[in-house]
Amino acid sequence: MRLLLTGIFGLALLTTAMGQAWTTAYDAGLKAAKSGDWSSARKEFQKARANRPDDVSGPTNLPGPVTEARKWRGGAPYSPNFLSAYASFKLGQTAKGDASSTFFKTAQDEFEGLLKKNQVSKESLYFLAAIYSRANQTDKLQDLAKRSQKANWKVDGELLAPEEVAAMAQSMTPTGNNQGVVAVVDASNMSGVTPTMPIKAGPVPVNPKKFALIIANGDNKLAGFQVSHAANDAKLLRDAITSNAGYDTANVEVVLNASAAQIKAAASALAAKMPTESTLLFFFTGAGANIDNRDWLAGTDTQLATDTSAMIAKTEIYRPFVEKGISIFAFYQVSRSAIGGRFFGSEEPKAGRVSQMQSTTPGETIYSIFKDGSNVGIFASAMSDVFSELHSNAIPITEFGWQVFYKIRRGQTGSSGGGSRQTPTLPVLQLLASDSRF
Repeated sequence: MRLLLTGIFGLALLTTAMGQAWTTAYDAGLKAAKSGDWSSARKEFQKARANRPDDVSGPTNLPGPVTEARKWRGGAPYSPNFLSAYASFKLGQTAKGDASSTFFKTAQDEFEGLLKKNQVSKESLYFLAAIYSRANQTDKLQDLAKRSQKANWKVDGELLAPEEVAAMAQSMTPTGNNQGVVAVVDASNMSGVTPTMPIKAGPVPVNPKKFALIIANGDNKLAGFQVSHAANDAKLLRDAITSNAGYDTANVEVVLNASAAQIKAAASALAAKMPTESTLLFFFTGAGANIDNRDWLAGTDTQLATDTSAMIAKTEIYRPFVEKGISIFAFYQVSRSAIGGRFFGSEEPKAGRVSQMQSTTPGETIYSIFKDGSNVGIFASAMSDVFSELHSNAIPITEFGWQVFYKIRRGQTGSSGGGSRQTPTLPVLQLLASDSRF
């Protein structure tokens, strides 16, 4: 009997030790990822995998009395394989050249491995589609589309960026003739979405409750972050919204090369003259950064990418509008390089009705093209074209986002396929419906 009890006690100790090994490594991976150290995070998730190899879609029961059942991390899935692949994906976004390609290829192999195990999560589908789109692997995208309605697996999504979660949620809702998660980044099938409103000839009626604040800060002192076409973008968008989207020229404020104080003053002045419950289109092109989990816009006197004293917090621009119940539809044409593992656009405001759309996914750089003899940003150009095509003073925000997405991915040419190096996000909505109009 003593020998039997000793054996049982030893087995319990061994089980507890193994449990501590994978839980300790997993928690360390989460902590490293939250600090932006994706390389260390990946190593820790691989350690967890070495002690407990298989991902689990449901909760994990911890050892203890049956009468005091405890679930690990409140019943969260156990996903070291998925998170290891996700960490490689995040590393690919910040790396350059061959190193970036290597990280993305590793992530691709590991996400594909999960699908082969029939662990089909909407997250794995989403990130695989993003990788295939970057590499223009249209055959794999088409095959992935067949799986998009068959997600059967839950993963631990604690580390996913808010914009990724929002884009996945929106992409699972059919839009036009496109269905499924792959539609978010599917470069092989970009001809299915059509405007929800008929194109009408003649001028677009002005809506007096629509206003716009366009800030073009191309000339800053941050090395490598100047945007030479910023002023051209501002003019292009001003002309587009006043000609094709029902904005009165008197309600459109354009600010060129301003300091943080000047940006704040322009926002406060415009908000003061806007009626309550009205609508603001906010466009910014220039440099931005996410520092201490807050998004900051660089003024023209900003010299260091980490010096917020010469920047303005995004939420400070929003504040005077939010306080009047104004709906904000914000668009950012900003290169999203990592600073301390964080990307501009990661912050979600905690108050107000706000839509935010980024011109690139994290880690990407903005690009430009020549249009009508002027150099303009690809994002601003696509927005201008979509305003012209929809030709309405009440444009649904998600429809607009899809149209801009497809314009950019196709290089604004043709009706299918896509090989653009720039991939915009879909609008991330807070307290706004997908068909909210601006």
